[in-house]
Amino acid sequence: MNKETIQNWARELVEANPDNFHSPEDYIRHLGEVYDVAEVVVGNILAKYPNIPLIAEEISLAAGLHDIGRPLEKDQTFHELRGARLIEENGLTKGVAPSLREVDRIAQMIRPHGFVYEMWHDPDCADQRSEYEPLDDILLLPRTWQEAIVAYADMANLGGERVRVAERMDELIHRYEHDPKYKNEMIVRTAQTALDRLLSLAERVELLEQGKMNDKEIVQYGFL
Repeated sequence: MNKETIQNWARELVEANPDNFHSPEDYIRHLGEVYDVAEVVVGNILAKYPNIPLIAEEISLAAGLHDIGRPLEKDQTFHELRGARLIEENGLTKGVAPSLREVDRIAQMIRPHGFVYEMWHDPDCADQRSEYEPLDDILLLPRTWQEAIVAYADMANLGGERVRVAERMDELIHRYEHDPKYKNEMIVRTAQTALDRLLSLAERVELLEQGKMNDKEIVQYGFL
């Protein structure tokens, strides 16, 4: 599966659920943009640390699939978990990866992106959370470089441009705080709660991309 087939799958899901999106083409374009950011980030990391066991194609693929669960429900809460489940259940037949082990690994790479961890613990999300329980909430925090890069690629993209994660979060919070089409107090609250965590994650990924981490710092994160 490559960027084009990811976008084709997303388009199929949109067409099967036509009432769940305001701007489906923006959504499909976003998947490709995040794929591209991840591809650049991983390429830069491997250029500086060629022995790091990162599979570039797999991380770009996971980044492109990060929002694949969005078309399935109008309520976008826990779309990360919905997308991971979609991949786990359909990844082999859709050609995401050739083995169930690889499919499950890619699904986990997308599960902890955004501020899903903070949403999971927000009382306003209790009803939506029941669909996925029981679930160990440690799976909702990026624990590996692969997961961190996927989360970063999503947060560092704004309208097709690579931006600082702080800028992206400011835009998101402002939009959900003031734009009547998107206004959502829960998203604003959980995004604000997650802000320091996400900025710290972004700083780590950028330091690795810039070749500014030593071996000890790098191995503090595991590899799937």
